[in-house]
Amino acid sequence: MSKKAKILLVISGLFALGLGMSNVFVNVFLWKKSSSIITVATYNLMHYIFIPLSFIVGGWISKRKNGIWPLRVGIIGYVVFFITILVFRNDIENLIFPLGCLFGISSGFYWLSFSVLSFDFTSINNRDTFNGINGCVMGISNAIAPFIASLIIANFKNISGYIIVFSISLVLFLILILVSLLLHSNHYGEYLDIKKIIRSGNNQWKKMRISTVAWGFRDVVILFLISILLYKTTKSEVALGEIYLISYLISSAAYLLQQKIIKPKRRMFSMHLGSIIMFIAVVGLAIRISYSFILIYVILDAIFMPFFSVPRLSAIYNLLSKNHDENMRTEYIINNELALNLGRIISTSILILLIKTIPYDNVLNLYLLFIGSSQFIALFFLKKLDVWVN
Repeated sequence: MSKKAKILLVISGLFALGLGMSNVFVNVFLWKKSSSIITVATYNLMHYIFIPLSFIVGGWISKRKNGIWPLRVGIIGYVVFFITILVFRNDIENLIFPLGCLFGISSGFYWLSFSVLSFDFTSINNRDTFNGINGCVMGISNAIAPFIASLIIANFKNISGYIIVFSISLVLFLILILVSLLLHSNHYGEYLDIKKIIRSGNNQWKKMRISTVAWGFRDVVILFLISILLYKTTKSEVALGEIYLISYLISSAAYLLQQKIIKPKRRMFSMHLGSIIMFIAVVGLAIRISYSFILIYVILDAIFMPFFSVPRLSAIYNLLSKNHDENMRTEYIINNELALNLGRIISTSILILLIKTIPYDNVLNLYLLFIGSSQFIALFFLKKLDVWVN
């Protein structure tokens, strides 16, 4: 891999460390303040609405300047986000809309840039390796960060531990601003093609978009919901940190294993295996939400999600290369992000609607089974792509 790709992996690791310290516990902090899953879900819904909007603005900046500028804007946005939490910590439950919007905007800028730079700094021959190593780096950071954060929170009274954790995240993002100055990137074109963003593209890209919407149903939604359910079950931030430590250490090893053993001709087998085991992991939660079933889910999901997600991510980039649309890679990445967040928005809205309207204790169990099977829909359409031929 190039030097730029290695620096991008460093940025990815620091980003995961900074966000990993706080992201889980922002949701827990909101739940402790409000005692409402709807509040947490609404906060996350704001993410999913504003991420694609900021992707478009970030794409425009990327075209006018280069791919590194949206990265810096996104990191600065996270700095403002954590400053806002620290200043208004006692009234945070009343700020779910602006905080959710700010987090979504920051995420959109960051991930637009990271996706563009990942494409620029890799090739069709080493993208599986880059994505596998990146998954490992992020996994290690995401394993260490929540566990350390949970110990800090447990050893300080009231909300003092939360304040320290959020402050550490703030410092890490300030460091990230400096590291981002080491990167430079090329740009393709001078303007953003809005028609290309809105349109579904050729037949192959239409299938990719549908699969991405289906994957968005599961994606981030299941993560914040599992975190809240685990905290409600254990009443312990340390237990939550321990679960994340176990989960991401296993996930890091799984990412490395996946990129070692899954070569191009085995990608489809990898995705079938990942899909099936991820569904089996959720079945236990549909039966009963308990610490034991959550632990089983976390371990199985950590092992087998990379077997689905790495080939899926590589397929997106390889489809662009195959169609020789490198000059439009920003537009296609935004187009894909619109599809991903459409799935997230629909899924989160269904969750809020179910909780508000159905007085049934097991509604969350059934909802988890529903979103936990959506990868099969994604797989159905991914199989129709012609990027799997070696």
